This record gives sequence, C-alpha cells and structure tokens, in this order.
Amino acid sequence: MMIENERGYTLVELLAVIVILGIIAVIAVLAVNNIIEKSKQQAFVANALTMKSSAQYYAKDAMLQERQINKITYKELVEAKLIEPILDPHSKTVMTPDDTSYVLADGESVLSICLLGDQYNLCTNEDGEQEEIPFSTLSIQSLKKN
Repeated sequence: MMIENERGYTLVELLAVIVILGIIAVIAVLAVNNIIEKSKQQAFVANALTMKSSAQYYAKDAMLQERQINKITYKELVEAKLIEPILDPHSKTVMTPDDTSYVLADGESVLSICLLGDQYNLCTNEDGEQEEIPFSTLSIQSLKKN
C-alpha cells in the first residue's frame, strides 16, 4: 500500500547530485596531480642542493690535500661515498653516476650545477644551450624539460 505523504528524490535530483559530485572529484584530482608534480620538481632541486653539500666537502678535502678542483662530477661524489646515487623523482629510476652531471667550484666555494635527469634538467638556458645554473638563482623555475 502506498501512503500519500511518502516523498522521495526524483531521478533529476539524483542525477544533479551525481554530476555535482563528479565535478568536485575532477577538480580534486587535478589539484592533487598539480601538487604531486610540484613536489617532484622540489625533490629534483633538493637533489641538486644535496650535490652542492657533498661537493663542498669534496672541495674542502681537495684544498687540504693541496689539489685544485674546478669541476666535481656526480660520479666522483658517488665514488667518494659522499652522496648516494640519486633517485630521479620523475622517472623513479636511479640516475647513473656519470660525468654529465657536475658542480663547478672555485676553491672551497661551490658556484653552480649541471644536473641532468631523465625528464628534467638543471643545465640548460632559454636557448636550449647547456649552461650551469648558479646556486644563488637555483629554484623550481630553473628546471627545464629535456
């Protein structure tokens, strides 16, 4: 038996709620993806700062041994056990220690970096030419897509 005062939601009302929830879900997913990408970029810059710290120790050690070093490669830092192999935050692979990523030093001062990842790098200028990024200007904006 049906009672006259029974009320429910119409199909149109239910569809409107589902559409609104869908829109909210899409906005949330886009916002989270943007946050994740920014975090990956910050992690890449943090890797560069880690290389800087390791290179400072390496340069100071070289000064104590009366060696002049201008270019300290990622490979040298890994071999000296001053840094662990870097995990590229974008590709989630370990960057192979090689001579293409390096830090430039002048005595004990570490001046600039060239860090090449799988998808991004900290080593090119607006013209696409390879140019080290000074640590004084290092930021997420310094990242360039390969």
